[in-house]
Amino acid sequence: MNWPYLRRGDILGVVFMALICAAIVFVLLVLPPRDHNFGFGPEWRCARMGEGDPICVKLVEKDAPRQD
Repeated sequence: MNWPYLRRGDILGVVFMALICAAIVFVLLVLPPRDHNFGFGPEWRCARMGEGDPICVKLVEKDAPRQD
């Protein structure tokens, strides 16, 4: 089977798509994610851990009466 020779446009297309894929991988792996609340309301604050699930805590109002 005879394979056609690659032309300049073919090589530029391959290089262009490789750069786009590299940029997408860079954005997904290197840049930090935006602050998400993981489906909880605004009174919750969550922190990502190095490994495992995030840890979420519910904020309490300072002036709220205690419920002992």
